[in-house]
Amino acid sequence: MLFFSNVLGAEVKDQADAVIGTVHDIIIKTIAEGFPPVFAVVVVGKKKKKKIINATDIETFGKDYVTLKSYFSEIELPETIDKNLVSLRETVLDRQIVDMAGVRVVRVNDLQFGMIQGMVCLVALDIGKLGLLRRLGLDLHFFNFLRPELVEWNNVRLLGDKLQLSMSGKELVKLHPADIANIIEKLNLNQGSELLEALDKKTAARVLEELEPELQKILVQNLGPERAASVMQKMSIDELADLIQMLPEYKSKEIMQNLPSDSTQKVRKILEYDEDTAGGLMTTEYVSAFSNTTVSQVVDMIKKTYHMHRGVYFVYITDESGVFKGVVSVRKLLVSEKNQTMRELLDIDDKEKATATPEQTVLEIAALMTKYNLTSLAVLDGGKKLLGVITVDDVMRHFVPHA
Repeated sequence: MLFFSNVLGAEVKDQADAVIGTVHDIIIKTIAEGFPPVFAVVVVGKKKKKKIINATDIETFGKDYVTLKSYFSEIELPETIDKNLVSLRETVLDRQIVDMAGVRVVRVNDLQFGMIQGMVCLVALDIGKLGLLRRLGLDLHFFNFLRPELVEWNNVRLLGDKLQLSMSGKELVKLHPADIANIIEKLNLNQGSELLEALDKKTAARVLEELEPELQKILVQNLGPERAASVMQKMSIDELADLIQMLPEYKSKEIMQNLPSDSTQKVRKILEYDEDTAGGLMTTEYVSAFSNTTVSQVVDMIKKTYHMHRGVYFVYITDESGVFKGVVSVRKLLVSEKNQTMRELLDIDDKEKATATPEQTVLEIAALMTKYNLTSLAVLDGGKKLLGVITVDDVMRHFVPHA
């Protein structure tokens, strides 16, 4: 197999054995499927002048040498470069790539070529230590304990001319948002912004929730008010409120002006409370029902609104005036008769009566959830009306913000 490091700097000779120059770069032609063929070689000659020689004029690619089919004077050099062409040295070599299998950011250390249907094609990217050692010109026989780490070009996508991804935006959403967030945190700011832009709004919102607060703030400001608002309105209300609170005042006003009115009202409600209290931690996005609502009605409601929630585990029951009565688990809904009401399903034991007030601290909330082994907790005002819900992941994020 031939590697880019074998050819880079190699002498280029014509049929008269005259040295034309040395290889400076290799250009490939991108194709929809398969391995892209080498389109041309960029050669640096005397006085550092660059020449582009078509692959059709090259007879042999070898380690440390390239030979032409004819005399150099007979070769017609192209004047322009097609937009479907990619310069490997400028665009791929030494760039970062997302490794799909390991969900990590790695560096392209070398490029591997092979003969396919009579043409020299780019077949793989070397992301391992062997690629670096080869670039240094070291004898690899002394490093036979190292295993090659290659990523097939078929598993690589180019996003613009800056970022190399091992998956397209559509394929990337198969990853957990936390994994995508980890990838973005390892990229530079421009690359991270481009990756976030490539995601659909819903996925981008979930990823944004998983990012470090400072990076959240920078990326949102890079997105611009309209695009940022369209992504942020897909975030959970509690996460949205936290992010709005972190932004500079002028930026938060811009975002709020572009959010739907119902979202702004919910955000303002949460912002009334200190961020380290139950009121600041709670979300106003939950499934609630009246005591006289039947199982079939609640199930229908969940079906219609499930896409608005990250997960539905409990239904919060209130009377017509909003006074909290208790919770009914989705598990209980599944095993109950369709015509049973929420009042019949309520099982008011000590665990289900555990609630919080908006002024309680995070430590008090954590202690309460631990005591009763709760995954969520209702937040009530002085009149026992339901204000919002705190989930265990909100509490964990407070104590482990960089996980």
